[in-house]
Amino acid sequence: MKRHKMVNLCPTTFEIASKMPNFSKWVRQALLETDERNSFVQRYQMWCPKHPEYLIFRTTVPMYAPYCAIENEKGHCCNMELTGKWVQA
Repeated sequence: MKRHKMVNLCPTTFEIASKMPNFSKWVRQALLETDERNSFVQRYQMWCPKHPEYLIFRTTVPMYAPYCAIENEKGHCCNMELTGKWVQA
């Protein structure tokens, strides 16, 4: 059973919320992510196959293919596409 809770927004945040397809769902998910009792928080982990110590974490899968930014001794970037998967935080 869902319960109602009113949220006060300024004009800017109201405009942002109005453009979201399901603002209530987004609020519920954001609240669950901050709940310390929630032991099933997931995030998207990405790493470079050549540099496994180079880790990046996101809350969503990136819409573009991120590349490794580690430079070699000559100052050239590895520029290898990162590999990723969902992991428990």
